[in-house]
Formats: sequence, structure tokens, C-alpha cells
Amino acid sequence: MKTLRRAACVLLAAFSFLAVPAYSTSFSVDQSDLYYVATESGWGIQLVQRGSIIFATLFVYGPSGTPTWYVATMNSADGVTWTGDLLATTGPYLATVPFNPANVTVTKVGTMTWVPQTTATGTLTYVVSGVTIVKNITRQSLVLDDYNGTYLGAIHFQATGCTDPSNNTPAFESPLATTTIAQNGQSVTLTISILGTALTVSGTVGQDGQFGSVAGTYTATGGEIGNAAVSQMNVQTNSLSASFSLQSTNIGCLNTGYFAGMRSRP
Repeated sequence: MKTLRRAACVLLAAFSFLAVPAYSTSFSVDQSDLYYVATESGWGIQLVQRGSIIFATLFVYGPSGTPTWYVATMNSADGVTWTGDLLATTGPYLATVPFNPANVTVTKVGTMTWVPQTTATGTLTYVVSGVTIVKNITRQSLVLDDYNGTYLGAIHFQATGCTDPSNNTPAFESPLATTTIAQNGQSVTLTISILGTALTVSGTVGQDGQFGSVAGTYTATGGEIGNAAVSQMNVQTNSLSASFSLQSTNIGCLNTGYFAGMRSRP
């Protein structure tokens, strides 16, 4: 990583006179996903986040065992806790034509609170007619995403705790970082290249809802090696983004940061 950091510094200096400072406007890690309790088949919730607001759709069973739907619009001031009113809804028979929205009823039955614990898990607390329910839930994975491809973008990182303090690096960004991912099932190799230097992570990819993760090892130009963890890996038709933590086993550095890029197409 030391050689990679030097290459990044060269690029940063070369582009600094052209760059306009840019700052993230994202409110938090995206909470949008399907969530479930593995041991409670048929119980579930969907969260859709936009900025500081989450809309929740809860599908459960009522006192008589019949399917029951609740919804909530939760707000957050800090990106740590979301809360709002819990509403029960009823409406016309699904085959009613024309649909009459005047026959839809909305009744407040309690409150809902969402507190994420990790990228993949969180605690959901909701109150229905005085009954409090607490669930530890996790993102539900439908498929293992395909991360294969080459992505052109940038990387942000810093290094701390190095055995040689001169290897420590304050947080900074580097443009023109190329990320290449070769995936075969759950086996993956991820390489980030800057000015002929490279960082390569090899390991196993996992999936938690919309986010992927990689657990494995890494090597870097210059001989640095260690253990690697990539998280919040999200791939779209035209882009990729992820966070990473790299713990060196030979020079002691902890390298942390994130990267993003647009997909390169033939």
C-alpha cells in the first residue's frame, strides 16, 4: 500500500489545481431492503429509504391468524434511529373495478422504531394497540450479485497504526483508480490499480440484501500483505461502490476507506 499511496499522492497533486471540492450529501448507509427473521417464515418487513425518511411495509399475522399489513413513515435526525407512527390499512377487494380510494381506511395503532446495528442487521421495535414487539432482523438475500467487470473511478483511504510511522497516511482521495473484479461463484479477486501500482484482494463474496461483502487476504505493490474485509459492496447496471478495511500482517498498517466507479464497457 505504501507504493500505492505514493502513486495516489502523485495523481492528487496533478489534479489538485483543477479540482473543485466535493462533499457527500448521503444521509446514511442505505437501509432500503427486505428484512426477515430466519426462524419466522412468513413474517417480514420492507424498508425504503430516501434521505432521512424510511417508509416501512410490515406483513405479519393478526390475532386471528389472518394476514395483516401495517405501514409507517419513520424520520431520523441522526441516521442512527428512525421512528414514526404505525398505521393499519384496509381497502376495497383487489378485483373491485373501479377502485375507490374513498373506501381505504387508515388507523393509527402505535409506533415503530428502527435502529440499524450493522450494515446487515438491526433492531425493529413496534407497538400495536399497546402490545410491544421487538425483533432482531437481517437483510434478506434473494441472489448473489454478479460483480464481474472493470470500473473507472476513485478511491478514498487512510493508513494508521503502521509500525513505521512514516507509512501512516491522513485521509485523502485519489482519482483515476481502476477497479477490476473477477468473480466465479463465491470466489472473487478484486484489484484496484493506480499509475501501475496495484492492490489485490482475494477471498469469498457474501450477500446481505442489496450489499455484498468479501472476506479474504490482500497483497499490494511493494510487498505489503494482510487480511482484507470489503463491505457495503453495491453493484448497479453502470456503477460499483464499496468500503474496505485492510489489516497488514507485515508492516502493521490499518488501511480503511471506500471506492466507487462507473462500469467500463467494450
